[in-house]
Amino acid sequence: MNTYKNLVETVIQENLKTLLAVNPEQIQELISEIKKAKTIQLYGMGRMQLSVRGFAMRLKHMGFDSYVVYDTTTPCIGKGDLLIVHCAVTNAELNVIQLAKQAGARIVLLTAHPENEHGKYADFCVRVPGQIFGTDTEIHSIQPMSTLLEQSLFLFTDIVTMMLMDQCDISLDKMKNRHTNLEGLPGGFA
Repeated sequence: MNTYKNLVETVIQENLKTLLAVNPEQIQELISEIKKAKTIQLYGMGRMQLSVRGFAMRLKHMGFDSYVVYDTTTPCIGKGDLLIVHCAVTNAELNVIQLAKQAGARIVLLTAHPENEHGKYADFCVRVPGQIFGTDTEIHSIQPMSTLLEQSLFLFTDIVTMMLMDQCDISLDKMKNRHTNLEGLPGGFA
C-alpha cells in the first residue's frame, strides 16, 4: 500500500527527472523567442490549459503582451507573434498550429513528442519528456495518464518565468504593479 509520504516522494522525483531532462539550449531559445515576440499566444487543452493560463498570467505580470488562444480578448495572430503550444499531440492542437503558421506566426511546442506531425510545423520544440502515452522516450510515471507532463509543464513555465525575470531585469515590484488590484486584499498585494 502506498502511503502519502511515499507518493509525495515518488511524484517529486518524477518531476525532478523530467525537468532535468530538458535541454538548456532549448530553454534559452524559448526565452529568446518570448523576448522578441510582438504578442505571445498560448494554447493547451484540458488540464494542460492550467499551465497555459498560469504562464500567460506571469508573462502579463512581466509586461509581455500575452493571451490564451480562444479567450474573448485574444487578438488575431500573425507575423512577429509567437504561439506556444503545451503538449501538442491532438488534432485540435494541430489545427491551431497550422492556422498560426499560415498566419505567419512563429511556433514553439512544449512537448514530450517533438517528432510527431505537430513538430514539423514548429519553428522549434522544447522537449519536456513527461509521460503522456507511456512510450520509451518518456519519463514513466506512477500517476495516471498525462499527469506527470501536466505537472512538469506548470513547473517548467514557472522556472522559465524566473529566468525571464533575471535576464530581463524584471523586479518583483514591477510584477506586483501589473497584478490585479481588484482582489480586495487589505493593503494591496502582499
